[in-house]
Amino acid sequence: MIKFVLILHLCSTLSGKCLDSQYVGELPNHYTCVKAGYVEAYKSFETLDKEEINQQKLAIRFECKEIKQEKVW
Repeated sequence: MIKFVLILHLCSTLSGKCLDSQYVGELPNHYTCVKAGYVEAYKSFETLDKEEINQQKLAIRFECKEIKQEKVW
């Protein structure tokens, strides 16, 4: 069975580095993970300070990492 893990990254476009990562959860397929990624990234972005966003040129990116789970009988 294949599942996907959603991870959000807070990144600065000035430095090109990501400052923080957040594990969001496991999702059943790629479509659901990507859809949740956009929603969760938006919600996280809304909690950030606007001055800090502008000063550090912050953005939130996300990734959906595939994880393979073996069946346990």
